[in-house]
Amino acid sequence: MSLLEIVPLPADQLPGDAVAVFYFEDQKPLCGPAAVIDWRLDGQLTRALLDGQLVGHAGEHAVYQNNAKLATDWALFVGGGKWDGLCTDTYSALLRHMLSVAQQAGFRDLSLCLPLLDEMDAQSLADLVKQEMNQLKPPFVACRLSLVGSLTG
Repeated sequence: MSLLEIVPLPADQLPGDAVAVFYFEDQKPLCGPAAVIDWRLDGQLTRALLDGQLVGHAGEHAVYQNNAKLATDWALFVGGGKWDGLCTDTYSALLRHMLSVAQQAGFRDLSLCLPLLDEMDAQSLADLVKQEMNQLKPPFVACRLSLVGSLTG
């Protein structure tokens, strides 16, 4: 069983191998944790979006190396499709994809900064993350979740 630590840190101050955040195709400009991480990475994700290399489709992802402005070594951005109308089942599938990509990239110490759906509270999101983490073999050595700055819209 995987352990999950809830931490009150903003996305750019989360420790570990990588910080993972969602970005959405119907949220331009970027907002929430994706905007914070992108800003710290000097707009690398924004440039990829403007150049048409990325769109924000569900399952799309990009990994950028830290430029000394993050607490982690890497930033993982995962496309979430459209935020408007996103349901819990789809969110769960997106989270599963995020964790799988992070694991395939070799990250063992992961931080997540995730937005809440309207029908979620912090505990239900934490439970969802734990549920998806428990499906991973092998599990992450450490995983933490922050909701700081995770407002969308």
